[in-house]
Amino acid sequence: MNIPPLKTWLILLLLLPRLHGVPGKPGSDRPNVLWITGEDMSARWLACYGNTTIQTPNFDRLAREGFRYANCYAHTPVCAPARSGWITGIHPVSTGTIYMRSLNALPPSLVWYPDALRARGYFAGNATKTDYNTSNRKNNEAGFGGAENQGTVGHYENTWDSYEETWWNNPKRKPNQPFFQVINAAGAHESVLHREKNTNEGVDPAAMKLAAYHPDIPELRLDYARYTAAVMGADKALGRILEQLEKDGLAEDTIVIYNSDHGGVIGRSKRFLYDSGTQAAFIVRIPKKYQHLWPADQPGTRIDRLVSFLDMPKTWLAITGSSIPPEMQGKVFLGATQDASRDYVFMARERMDEAPDMQRAVRDSRYLYIRSYEPFRPNGQYLEYLWKAPSMPAWEAYHKAGHTDALTGAFFRPKPVEQLFDSETDPDNVKNLAADPAHAARLGHMRTVLQKQQAVHFDCGFLPEGILLHRVARHKTTIYDFIRDPRLYDQQGYMKAADVANFATPAELPQIVDLLKSGDAGYRYWGVLGCIQLGQQAATPEVLQLMENLIHTEVKDEETLDVRVTAALYLHLVIPGQTAALRSLAEVIVGAPGKSPARGRAWANVNLLGSQARGIEALLKSMELSKKDQEVLSRFASRIH
Repeated sequence: MNIPPLKTWLILLLLLPRLHGVPGKPGSDRPNVLWITGEDMSARWLACYGNTTIQTPNFDRLAREGFRYANCYAHTPVCAPARSGWITGIHPVSTGTIYMRSLNALPPSLVWYPDALRARGYFAGNATKTDYNTSNRKNNEAGFGGAENQGTVGHYENTWDSYEETWWNNPKRKPNQPFFQVINAAGAHESVLHREKNTNEGVDPAAMKLAAYHPDIPELRLDYARYTAAVMGADKALGRILEQLEKDGLAEDTIVIYNSDHGGVIGRSKRFLYDSGTQAAFIVRIPKKYQHLWPADQPGTRIDRLVSFLDMPKTWLAITGSSIPPEMQGKVFLGATQDASRDYVFMARERMDEAPDMQRAVRDSRYLYIRSYEPFRPNGQYLEYLWKAPSMPAWEAYHKAGHTDALTGAFFRPKPVEQLFDSETDPDNVKNLAADPAHAARLGHMRTVLQKQQAVHFDCGFLPEGILLHRVARHKTTIYDFIRDPRLYDQQGYMKAADVANFATPAELPQIVDLLKSGDAGYRYWGVLGCIQLGQQAATPEVLQLMENLIHTEVKDEETLDVRVTAALYLHLVIPGQTAALRSLAEVIVGAPGKSPARGRAWANVNLLGSQARGIEALLKSMELSKKDQEVLSRFASRIH
C-alpha cells in the first residue's frame, strides 16, 4: 500500500476541526451528503430543464423537492479532466490534468476534498467510478483499467473509506457516523450508442427534435432516440436510489445532490465547449432540518446563480463544517459562509483521446465566448471512440457528399478564432456574433476576461503537450509547479505569441519569422501556427526553408516533435503531396519515444489532411509499425478510400 508523505498527514492534522455533539452522530453542522453523479447527462435532455419529448418523473420530483440550478457548467466537457477538478477543487489547466487520459502527477501535498471530509469525521465512500486523470495515489495492483468491482479506473489509495456499492449501509461505517457518499449512477454514457443491444426501447425517432447543427438523417434521429431511452433509464436508476434512502430512514438527515459530469452525448456536445457539452444538470435537495442552507425560500425554486464545477468541492466542505484547502479555486454557493456570485465560468479543452485541439471559453449568465488556438482543426476531427456512434460516420459521409448546409456542415470545417453566442436567443450556439459590430464591445470585454482567467489559473496550454511533458520531466517537477515558475514557463510571452499567430495578417509575417527562428520550441510552435493561419501568404522562400529545417529534426528529440509535425502539416497544406512532409510525419509515428503526445498529433494531422495524405500509406507500410499503429492506419485507409 502506498503511504502518503508525512507532509500530507501534517496538512490533514491542521485541517482537523473540533467536532461538536455526539461523536459520529449527524447533526445540524454535519449532515449526511449523497452525491449522485450521472455520466454524459446533458441538462437539456431532462423534462425539468424544459425537454418536451422525454419523461423523467424522478428528476422532476427531485427538482420539485429541491433546488434546480439553471446555470451550472463543467470546467471541461469530458469526464476525466472534469473529475480531476472535482477531486482537487483546482482547474485542470492549473494542474496539467486537462489532457484526456494523461495521468499527470500532482504535488503530493495537495489536499483532496475527501481528505478534509475524513478529517472532519465523515465516512467517505465512492461507488464506483473515480477517473481523476492523475497518477497520484493510484493502486498499482489494480492498474489503469481497475480490478474486479473497482469500476472503470481502479482505486486511489488513502482517498476514500470505501469503494463498495453498499453505500451508507457499509459495515465499515461506525454507528451514527455521518457519511459523504458518491454514487456514479443515473447516467447515460455515450457507449449506449455503441452496442447493438442498446436500442431506442420504443422511443420514436420521428418525434425527436434535432439541434440546429444536426442534419435530419435517419442515423441521427435513431441516436437521439437511443439516448432519450438511456436518459429515461437513468431516471429509473435515480428513483431506485432515492427510494432506498427513504426506506432506510435517512432522507430527512441527508442532503441529496445530483449532477452530470458534463453534457452529452450526440456529436458536438460532449468534448466541445458549446452549452450542449458544458451545461450540466444540477439539483440539490436539502431537508428542512438544514433549512439554513437553502439557497431560496422554498423548495422547487429555480436558481439562476452561475455555478462552476470548481465551486462544488469547496461548497461540500463548507456545508459539512470541514476546513477548505487554500489551493482550491472555486466559490462557496451554499450556507452562511458562501462567496459572492461569480460573473464567469472559465472552461477549457485540450487533447481529447488522440486528437489535440486547444480551446478556451468563458461563459456568463447569457453569453458564451470561445477562443480557438488551433482554428485550422475542425471540431469534427476524427476520434475513434466518438465515431463508434452510428450517427458520426453517417454525418461525416453526408457532409462529404455535399448535402450539409452552412449550419450542419460547420462541424467539419475550420473554426473561427473567436466565437460569441447569445445563448438566450441561440441555445444551440450556431449564430456567431464575433464579427457583429453591435457586439464588438462585448467581444473585447470577454476576450480580456478570458486572458485574466488564464493568467490567474496558470494555464498550462501555451506549450504543446509533448514539449510541456518533456520539460517537466527534465526539471523533475510536476506541471502544477512548473507552470507557476516564470523562469521555466513564460506564460505571458507565449500568450502574446499565440495572439500574433491566431490573428496574423501579412503585416505580422516578420514577427512570425522571428518566432520560427527562436531558440525556444514553444515560440517556434506558435510561429508555425501563424504560418498556417496565413496559408500561402506566408510561403516565402525564407519561411519554406525554415519549415524544411523544422521537419528534419532528430526524431528522438521530444523537445522538437510537436513543432516538427505541425511544420509538416503546414508544408503539405501549401505544397500538397509533398513527400518530405509526409515522410516527416511517418517517421514521428514510427519512431517517437514511448508514449509521446507528438505521435498522436502526427496522426491527427494525417487525418486532417485526409485523402491529400493518401501517400502516407505506402510510407508507413514500408516501416515497422506497432500493432496499434497498424490498426490506426487501417482505419485511416478505410475512411479515405
